[in-house]
Amino acid sequence: MLRTALEFLSDELNAYLKRKDATNFGNEDIVIISSLMNPDGTFAVVSDGSEVSKIILTMINLEEDRISDAQYNYRKTDDKIQIINPPINLNVFVIFSVFANNYSTALRLLSYVISFFQGSQVFDSDKYPNINAKVDNDKPWQKVGRLLVNLHPITFEQQNNLWAALGAKYMPNVIYKIRTMSFIDLEPKMEAPPITEITISDN
Repeated sequence: MLRTALEFLSDELNAYLKRKDATNFGNEDIVIISSLMNPDGTFAVVSDGSEVSKIILTMINLEEDRISDAQYNYRKTDDKIQIINPPINLNVFVIFSVFANNYSTALRLLSYVISFFQGSQVFDSDKYPNINAKVDNDKPWQKVGRLLVNLHPITFEQQNNLWAALGAKYMPNVIYKIRTMSFIDLEPKMEAPPITEITISDN
């Protein structure tokens, strides 16, 4: 589900950039999903010295959203009642970091990111029927229902700590909070035949 959501947002933002600035960004996908640093400590975006402009989408945190007390879910399948663990609802924090050889280009790309989410904060299947286009029908647990994306400002101190944790040099960036993603394992934890009759004893 995380992959589904981030790939969808990446695709939509790439399409937005191509519509808004086809002259500069119409020939390739600018937005990529990636960590900022490789495991060996090198920067994840490869540059051969030529002009490079990328918006790097990175997940930086997960937060449980306790909407309500967890309760078991019940569903009827064929002639049995199945018990499924309650879903876990998560908020996902992502950072859009702009890497560009030209600083002015980086600021322009960052402005496009902000403009995109200013115009579109709610993403669901009614408005975006392709939101689950990359998910196989036999994997419903990977599907996304509804995404609500809000700007998430942080302080200078938090920003300093974040970039130290990421292990990268500071780049123009913006952080968003994606609410709420429900994760549920459809494999039943228990199943039993339904109760079809009740016997009352006089004793």
